[in-house]
Amino acid sequence: MLAGRQEAKQGNVACHVTWEITHAAIRSSLKELCAYETPSAAELQDFLLGDRHPTGHINQVWPNVYIGNEVAARDKSMLYGMGITHIVNAASGPPHVNTGPRFYRDMAVDYYGVEADDSTDFNISVFFYPTARFIRAALSNKGK
Repeated sequence: MLAGRQEAKQGNVACHVTWEITHAAIRSSLKELCAYETPSAAELQDFLLGDRHPTGHINQVWPNVYIGNEVAARDKSMLYGMGITHIVNAASGPPHVNTGPRFYRDMAVDYYGVEADDSTDFNISVFFYPTARFIRAALSNKGK
């Protein structure tokens, strides 16, 4: 009976230590995700009202956040020259803009693809939070 209690006590200690390690890892991940600081209102106003002109296939819509079309997505030398480190493809997949991680394998780029249909029936909102997390993590790590 005593040996059983001793094993149970050791098991509880192991569970507690595992929980503490897991909890610390989660806290560390959250701190990393929260490292990005949203620009101040004045900075955003300067950015949004600044003398910006569309550049063609890709345009900056937020500090270090760009929106581009298929031409921009396929122009790896332009993306490299701009210092792009993360790509979200909202038209991912064979019937759309089929780039994907293999297309960018020769670049230091993190890729996130969303196979969204361009139709009124498609519920794209299920991708908002995962995509926002990806973008926030990129910005937190000084990505573009």
